Amino acid sequence: MATADATLPAERTRWRISVGDRADVVFQLRDYFRRLGVAAEVCKPTEVELTTEFLGSELAKYLADWIRVVDVPAKFVLRGAPLAEISWSLEKRPPRLGSLLVRKGFVSEEQIEVALNESRETGEMLGSCLLRKGLIFEEELARTLSDQLTVPYLSIGRIGVNAEVARLLPREVGERFGAIPVRAEEGGAVQVAFADPTDPDALEAVERYVDDVRIAVAELSDIRLAWRRFRNSST
Repeated sequence: MATADATLPAERTRWRISVGDRADVVFQLRDYFRRLGVAAEVCKPTEVELTTEFLGSELAKYLADWIRVVDVPAKFVLRGAPLAEISWSLEKRPPRLGSLLVRKGFVSEEQIEVALNESRETGEMLGSCLLRKGLIFEEELARTLSDQLTVPYLSIGRIGVNAEVARLLPREVGERFGAIPVRAEEGGAVQVAFADPTDPDALEAVERYVDDVRIAVAELSDIRLAWRRFRNSST
């Protein structure tokens, strides 16, 4: 006979997240958590309420990822668990890409402000917007992302790509999302170079084919060139 515990539903907890004065992104935040399978509703002009079985530490990780991608501050204002359980991810979130680029002297604060406004309107990543406008070079962006995310920067043109490892990812997927598996590491992990590791769609696409991803950053042009060489060598 089944135990009583086996028939009990998991406990669902309510959480509330504030995006400060950024009412323009509140529905984006709601939809982000809905895609993760979380019941999410806009409860105030700048707040989203979640009802979920997820642990606080899981929600904190997801929120930190969203903060990093959209570059908008957000915080829990109503919790179903102690603050200590969720604070680790929010307190350790990386510095904003725009601030790092200004600090390094690659762009001015005015240029970052214009690019941020444009990226908010179009949904384009800040880095892609800066490249398109010719405000930074690819290597400057890649090395800054490496600093921001504390992940390795790879010069694919110098170190090369292991062809057998690259085949783990379908070429069309790698070309579409600007990613390429570079080499295998001890323990079965695979180092994958991304042009933009803050793009959640790119990471999700790669993880469908690579079980244990070790994120690195490389220039988009180098990634595309590597795929082009593999395509030409197979014809």
